[in-house]
Formats: sequence, C-alpha cells, structure tokens
Amino acid sequence: MDGVKCKSLLALNFKENEALKISPIGEITGLDGRVFNIDAKTLLESIAKNNLHIPLDENHNFGGAVGWFDKDSFEAREDGIYAKLELNKNGKALVEDKIYRYLSPVYDVSGKNVIGLDSIGLVNRPNLLNNTINSKGETMQKELEELKAKNEALQKELDEIKAKAKEAENKEPEPKSDDQGKEANEKQLNSLSKSVDEINKRLDKLDDTLGLFFGKKDLEKNTKGSGLSEDELKMAKMLGLSEDEFKGGK
Repeated sequence: MDGVKCKSLLALNFKENEALKISPIGEITGLDGRVFNIDAKTLLESIAKNNLHIPLDENHNFGGAVGWFDKDSFEAREDGIYAKLELNKNGKALVEDKIYRYLSPVYDVSGKNVIGLDSIGLVNRPNLLNNTINSKGETMQKELEELKAKNEALQKELDEIKAKAKEAENKEPEPKSDDQGKEANEKQLNSLSKSVDEINKRLDKLDDTLGLFFGKKDLEKNTKGSGLSEDELKMAKMLGLSEDEFKGGK
C-alpha cells in the first residue's frame, strides 16, 4: 500500500451535496500503534498539487472506485478535513443498503508526518489484512522481485559475454573472422548494458517511491533481528502494520 491506515473510524453520514468528514487532524494512531501527525494545511496543499479526485473504494481493495471525493471540495474545519462525495451506482447501493457504515482514510507518510491522501475506504472495521497483502502492496512487491530477477539474469549474461570477449583477445587474431566476431560481441555487450541500466533505473525509482513513505535509515535499523527481509519490512511499513501483524498475514 501507499501509506498507513488510521486506527479510528469515521462514521459515514452521507448526504447529497454535503461535505463529509474524511480525516481527523493533529495526532492520529495507526493500526500498529505508531503515532502520526496530520497537518491540515500540508494535506490540503498535497491534494491541490496532485489535482486528482480522491477515490472511495470498497474495503480497501484499491480496485474500481465506488465514488469520488471532489478534489476542489476539500476544506479544513476545527475537527478535521471535509470533502464532498459523489457516489456511483455501485456506491449508492453499498451506502443505501448499509453494507458499510464507516470511512477509513489511507495516508501517504514520511517519517511521522502525513504528507498526502491516497484513497478512502468503505469499511466496517479497521483491521483489513485478512491474511493477505492488499493488491497495491502485492503488485509493487511482485514488480520489485521480477526486476531483481531479470537484472541478475542480464548481469550474468553480460559477465559471460565479457569473459568470452577477454578470452578471444588472448588468442592469436584471425583477421576477418576475428574482426566480425569482435563487432558482434560489442553490439551484444552494448545491448545488454543498456538493458541492465534501464532495469537499474526502474529499481532506483521503486526504492525512491518506497523511501517516500519511510526513512531508509529506520528501515535498515529495523531489519536486524526482525525476522523479516528488507523487502518484507518495506511492505509492512507501507501497509501500516507491525512486524508481528505482517507475519501473521503471510
């Protein structure tokens, strides 16, 4: 996931064309007990900068939206952040039939500060791990693993070609055939090097994205003795879960 879920639930008091309270302000407690600070001005500036409507999804499934919070309707009041909600057909059915009774915001965090609002879920209880990792976190984890595997394979192939090229250099030259082979090797090396560079850039971008939500030093410090891999710790923090909660959901 992109952030942390708030421990306290917000009652869904939906009325057409009226603003709903979608977030508290000040100090909040995440599901794992960590305390975060929500500054109303920072959150509103982030929403305005992104210039995107905020999706309302069902049970934090991060799939299709069942409604949208108008990006231009967000405002700070004394007790929290408010915004107007437009439900689609599916959303109206869920709300009118009282399938869900509460709102649960998902925040983007940096350190102990909330820096953005990712989405808002229709829920009945705050702890929604249910022994699975949510689709957003799972997708990012899968992409990270695939890129690393591809990078390792390409690096291995690159090393093999370099070794062959070095071996060929040590042999006595055969004018035409040797020149042709050398040219072919150079082309292959250049192609592989570009592929490796592209994958490394994508890996760096993923690391930067993950680093947006939590400090790298904290991650490295918590890796020792945790029983979780570095990637698993990243996912746990992104989901707003403690290490024990993450282990229980694996």
